[in-house]
Amino acid sequence: MSMLNVAVGVIKNKYGEILISHRFQHQHQGGLWEFPGGKIQLGETPFQGLQRELSEELGIVIHSAKPLLKIKYHYDDLSVLLNVFLVEQYQGQAIGMEQQKVQWVSAAELANFDFPSANRQIVETLGLDFFYPIVDDSLGDDNCMLTQLDALIAAGYTMIQWRANSLTDEAFIALAKRALARCTSANVRLFLNTRMDLARALKAPAVHLNANQLFTIKEALPVDMLVAASCHNKKELEQAQKMGVLFAVLSPVLQTKTHPNCSPIGWTTFKKLVNTVFLPVFALGGLSAEDRVVAVEHNAQGISGIRCFVKETGC
Repeated sequence: MSMLNVAVGVIKNKYGEILISHRFQHQHQGGLWEFPGGKIQLGETPFQGLQRELSEELGIVIHSAKPLLKIKYHYDDLSVLLNVFLVEQYQGQAIGMEQQKVQWVSAAELANFDFPSANRQIVETLGLDFFYPIVDDSLGDDNCMLTQLDALIAAGYTMIQWRANSLTDEAFIALAKRALARCTSANVRLFLNTRMDLARALKAPAVHLNANQLFTIKEALPVDMLVAASCHNKKELEQAQKMGVLFAVLSPVLQTKTHPNCSPIGWTTFKKLVNTVFLPVFALGGLSAEDRVVAVEHNAQGISGIRCFVKETGC
């Protein structure tokens, strides 16, 4: 089955709302909502295809766009490769040039609309928080970790990584069950930093893979589990993208107390690496909440860390 190469635009207005459009019934996946875009023509780059499609469909002129995701999806009758861009700088007022219905919605409202299955990862990505705190066993014993988790939940963080590499499998499972129960009741996504088999045994909704696992896992990622990954270089980022993870964490950006012997990559290299992949990437290593502006300037999806969030929550 041949693959249809498609350019897709996640278009945001000055209020942070996202434009979606309604597919006509006679189209493939007709009657569903979508993020605007269309087939990339022969000789076009994905960005050129995006510019043309959004001009034809919406009457807007795209001057620049940031690569966001690259998604391969196989329907029963069609395979597609979605080259997804974030579009925040454009000229004109978006209207349905082909008489299709268009609507501006918030990221939270996207869950109320039916999208093609290939768009699921786009919706999940747009729901990512800016901050991705890590609860690590270096903070102390089980009670200390759970106290920190409770503090992060109370502070309003919506996605948290749980890492306890010093524990045996049995001890990890027992503690992770307690952590998952807390997060489930608070509607917080807890990413377990563990092996895929343990995550499946716990029926975890999300897992965070280390860099080694990116190259040892051979099977397709589970469709019922969110997957993130730790990366440290271009090769690992490209493998994370190839596997189809939801997002990656790239480190260390700055010098850290946890890994004093690791050379930081710095913000310039961080941005260069991020721009080589269609994948949301969080910055990790020696950062604080005050680095938010510089992180955005260097195309980070957000900031991750351990102790910077301990300071904020007072654990």
